[in-house]
Amino acid sequence: MRLWIISLLLLAAMPAGAEELPTIHLKVVGGLGQTVQYKNFEKPFWEKQLGEASHGRVTAEVTPWDQFGIKGEDLLQFTRLGAIVISTVSLSQIASQDPEAAALDLAGLNPDIATLRRSIDAYLPTLREVYRSRYDLELLAVWSYPAQILFCNRPITGLGDLKGVNVRVASAMHGDFVEGLGGVGVTIPFSELMDALRKHVADCAITAAMSGYDLGLYKATTHIDPTTVSWGPYVLFVNRAAWERFDPALRDFLTAQIKQLGEHLWQAAAQETEGGIACLTEGPCSAGPPAHMKLVPTSAADRELVRKSFLDTVSPRWAARCGATCVANWNATIGRIFDLTVAATN
Repeated sequence: MRLWIISLLLLAAMPAGAEELPTIHLKVVGGLGQTVQYKNFEKPFWEKQLGEASHGRVTAEVTPWDQFGIKGEDLLQFTRLGAIVISTVSLSQIASQDPEAAALDLAGLNPDIATLRRSIDAYLPTLREVYRSRYDLELLAVWSYPAQILFCNRPITGLGDLKGVNVRVASAMHGDFVEGLGGVGVTIPFSELMDALRKHVADCAITAAMSGYDLGLYKATTHIDPTTVSWGPYVLFVNRAAWERFDPALRDFLTAQIKQLGEHLWQAAAQETEGGIACLTEGPCSAGPPAHMKLVPTSAADRELVRKSFLDTVSPRWAARCGATCVANWNATIGRIFDLTVAATN
């Protein structure tokens, strides 16, 4: 009798629908391991929260992609082949081979996180179909790292002061953006950024605010311009054949749980953008003492320069890489939101 009562109590404590779930252990490749998004949200989600929500039926282990020592395009291929079932891929890492990956966050396009989410929602059906047809992958979610902003080790009054200045960039698209402002993009890995700024290999750099604070960029730079250059969208993929073999109850469960994770990650991206700028300037700062850097407010002239760089340099070069069909899809989705039309080039 006692065992029967205990069984009933355990069943009552089980989340609704959990008794229908199969028992499964997932191996997942997560996002960038050094980020707040991974440490505070992705890792606990996969390794603790899934198990709690499923009453132990669905468990997982997650490893950040940077510990694998492979590039984003290789991660796509491993997931396509089924060697990895679920993987997290930064869109900027795969944009050189799949220009569609850059479409939803072209440099200069999304000034705030609300606009970025509108762009993603508009383009998501196109992006989903690209990865289904090209790699046989199912796109489960799109999230983003915080805004990418400008650090400089010289006094600036706005983006117009970048003419002739070497600016650290991490992608070809950021290089296009800087060139559109009259500057010179210099590709430098994040791990070498401090040394490059101190040696004036670059006098300015584009990176996220809190990442810059954590790295100590305020020791090598004096001014920040908070104008959003771009964000850092990344995607959760699953091997499509494996996904279709999952029990329908498991697919529904994972879809609902991942949606909840997504809301936490979007909130974190917004909070880290604002918090990073506060930490770099006058605070308040939960991560340490404020850095007291000079904040250069975004002006109407800055916004016009961003628009000009986007229209004259960023979007035409992206269109040349992406092709006519890709550009037509962009014009019909994101372009419609902004009332913009990008011309396809041969």
